[in-house]
Amino acid sequence: MARAAHPPRPPAETRACIRERLPARAVNHPLLLAGLTILLWSFGSYLSRLVSLKSQFVLLALSYLFTLATLLAYSALKHRRAWLQEVGRVRLGHIIFGPCGYFIYSIGLVQSYRHFDSASETTVLNYTWPVFTIVFTELLFGRRRKRTASGRLVEGVGVGLGFLSVLVLATRGNPAAFETTNVGGVLWGLLAGVSYGLFSAYSSTVSADEQSVFLLAAITTSLLLMAGCSVAEIHLLHTFTVQDMLVAVVLGCLLHGVGYITWTRANRLARERGTNISSVASLMFVLPLLSLTVIAVLLKEQQIFQPYFIGSLLLVIASSVLCRRGGR
Repeated sequence: MARAAHPPRPPAETRACIRERLPARAVNHPLLLAGLTILLWSFGSYLSRLVSLKSQFVLLALSYLFTLATLLAYSALKHRRAWLQEVGRVRLGHIIFGPCGYFIYSIGLVQSYRHFDSASETTVLNYTWPVFTIVFTELLFGRRRKRTASGRLVEGVGVGLGFLSVLVLATRGNPAAFETTNVGGVLWGLLAGVSYGLFSAYSSTVSADEQSVFLLAAITTSLLLMAGCSVAEIHLLHTFTVQDMLVAVVLGCLLHGVGYITWTRANRLARERGTNISSVASLMFVLPLLSLTVIAVLLKEQQIFQPYFIGSLLLVIASSVLCRRGGR
């Protein structure tokens, strides 16, 4: 019997091109970049909580220093010999909106952690930022896209559920009473969500050539601001352990460095390709689940098993899912 003919193999040059395109597609696909960001940021709440237990400013300033080193290396590799010229192309918007994603965001998180004396509540409040990203993109930075009335309705319901989740968390499951037991913790946590939502929305307007410049301007401005605040905590330097320094390195290099590169790139690619920003931002709905799992396992926090807390978390997830569906 004659053997079945095998399909002809592509030429060696074609196979080589395919192998080269696979990594390129990964770094140029908004959803894959968002997935990598999720993987990195799932440990963000845990590491930020460890920082808040030791310092409000000094450890964050040290982590920003490692972030700056990471972004400088990224810029040098991306632009090679012309990277110094690229660094000089800083815009006023980079300086205004850049600190929203580093300095203001970190301060909001740390203060909220300290008001709640835990990480669980702040984590839910923090992950309202995808909703704020959608809101700010539409109101401040977005081009009005033609969508069906049902799509706008679904997205509007999603945004409303996001804010309802905050109300449920703040009132411990009794929103009708309009009373909250920790106004400070809620407001600081919301500040983190609002500030990063604003940073994320603005990052979608930054072109490919300006991405590294924007991140460098953001972290440099934030480092200067955080260093000024750190003066009051200089006496804590001798108390830091090797573990504290390791936390600052991981937080600075991976989460604040690589994670911000992948996320801002995902936002920019989504905008350039005409993809609604809600389709990318709402992918983060799995992040609260991962972050809270890490917190429950490593920090042994029990708040996540309270009915009102589970309800608030489900509302955040439902909000992100609906916003994504409405934005398609």
